[in-house]
Amino acid sequence: MAYGRKTLCQARMRAQSVLHAARGRSNARIARQVRLHLDTVRKWRGRFAEDGVLDLADRRRSG
Repeated sequence: MAYGRKTLCQARMRAQSVLHAARGRSNARIARQVRLHLDTVRKWRGRFAEDGVLDLADRRRSG
């Protein structure tokens, strides 16, 4: 998922963030490497810690 060519860009970036975290990298370093905001990296690491891969998908939005 992190390196698939047919994976959506957002999903690929989320998966890469989680892989970097599994390698023991800091949130700041991950944010620089994946080119995301630090808060975004924190959010995706937290969601992954709660529910695993299934929670890397977009959540339903109202409206």
